[in-house]
Amino acid sequence: MAQLQADEMLYIPNRRRLTHDRLDAGNGQQVLHLFYGEVELIFDEPDIAPLGEKLLQVEQFQASDAMAWSDGAPHSWDKIRDLLETLIEQRVLRRVSDAPTGRAVVSFPERLGEVPAGREPLTFSARDNRCPVLTEQAFGRAFELSNLEVVVPVYRVAHPALDGDGRQVGENNVAPRTLFLDLPTVRKQCHYAGSRYQSERPMNVTAMKGMARQWPDLLSLTEQFRKAFLARMPPRTPGVLTAGELHMMVVCTLASVGYVLVRGTQPVPNGELDSGLAAMFRLIDGVRLVTNDLVRDAPEQPVTAQSIVDYAERHAVFHGPHGVCAGPPALINEYMQVLTGSAPAPIEAQPDIAARLGDLDAALDYGLLGQRVESVVRFLGATQGLLHERLRAAFAGHLPRTALQECVEAPIDVAHYPLLRDDFPLAETYQREIKLSRWLFARIGEAFPGTPQGTSLDELAKLDSAEQATSQRRLAELFAHGLPGDKAVAEPSAVSSLASLPARLPSSAGACASSSASKRC
Repeated sequence: MAQLQADEMLYIPNRRRLTHDRLDAGNGQQVLHLFYGEVELIFDEPDIAPLGEKLLQVEQFQASDAMAWSDGAPHSWDKIRDLLETLIEQRVLRRVSDAPTGRAVVSFPERLGEVPAGREPLTFSARDNRCPVLTEQAFGRAFELSNLEVVVPVYRVAHPALDGDGRQVGENNVAPRTLFLDLPTVRKQCHYAGSRYQSERPMNVTAMKGMARQWPDLLSLTEQFRKAFLARMPPRTPGVLTAGELHMMVVCTLASVGYVLVRGTQPVPNGELDSGLAAMFRLIDGVRLVTNDLVRDAPEQPVTAQSIVDYAERHAVFHGPHGVCAGPPALINEYMQVLTGSAPAPIEAQPDIAARLGDLDAALDYGLLGQRVESVVRFLGATQGLLHERLRAAFAGHLPRTALQECVEAPIDVAHYPLLRDDFPLAETYQREIKLSRWLFARIGEAFPGTPQGTSLDELAKLDSAEQATSQRRLAELFAHGLPGDKAVAEPSAVSSLASLPARLPSSAGACASSSASKRC
């Protein structure tokens, strides 16, 4: 990029994409935050705060004018040039001389182009015995349907299924991608104000039109499921919904759609899934992306319809890898009001949610137990991650190198694990996953009093002396061949406990360890 000159004119392209808020910096001070698409600008330094305020007001300006955007002495040109060039690189600002001439017509192809021709529409189902084959193709390891939720989170089980309209439930975001069909889809550029305004990624108009056709029914089904869930898992504080409680409800809603496909009695055939259930899934799947973040910060924090929408706007949750949310702001707000119980649904849909699911109590069980399974998997994966860090330290700088050492020293970073959460140091990320897993396991356990699985993850992972002795012998043999002879691993009892942990968990739980620190998954 050519160096910015003082006399150049600048402007904010797609200005309707720019939003702002004033947030508490933690010391009682309100700090200006500007949000532009996926970019967040924080003006927490007093000398540049006026620059942020001015950007909210001007349509275009000469670069040198920004030197005067100060409450004190004018800024130096070098400082302002660096700031403005950074904003140009982030595409928040653009040179007027680089502005496109005329209005470009933006179009998008019907297909993403990811799928080979002739892919058969398949899904996880109790109507056939294909689950081992499908999981082998997707993950490199075969899983029976009885263990599916160990490798596929319960909220994704329905993703590949076709509804009665011939659309996949997960639309463009179907996971695993080996089951994605890339069906013809009408895609258009978004013109709603906010972070998604004229994004380079399109809206899925086909899916949105399908939901709009049955909007009152969808609001009613959402309300019916919320009431059923809260009757089973009442909020700890009446009238107050927390991030953790909303997250559990959202995941149960998603899981209930998968339940009708994999249940042992009269599973719904692929292609015959109720269109109302499928649309209910698509509506709430985006909410899970928000609660998935919030629950990691503080599961007991209160949430509202507006706080969920604000979080999605500020943190680019309306943006996905293949498109942006197609929901009109008014419908998003109406839906969130019904979901959180702030407003009633306009009608009482029939057939109701219980009739569409067949067994509402069993569907709730499936969703709650599926979340417990995921908490066990994440607990195990994060615990293994902490062990990995200790082994890495034990091996550091020692020769000769061994095969075990090569495995231990393989980097764990975003380059090798694209879904890895990187907003905290790796060890802290593991600790946060362990803490959340403990909370979810215990909280969901309140819905199953007296169950043999125990009330806490630590109780579930507790070993008897015979198991621990066996683990210690196995580890001693392993490290005798793989670890430098003069190097000991700290806290051997904890290491040996971990080695026996999989024997007490659902079968093949360790296969999902790499997902334990995943973001938005």
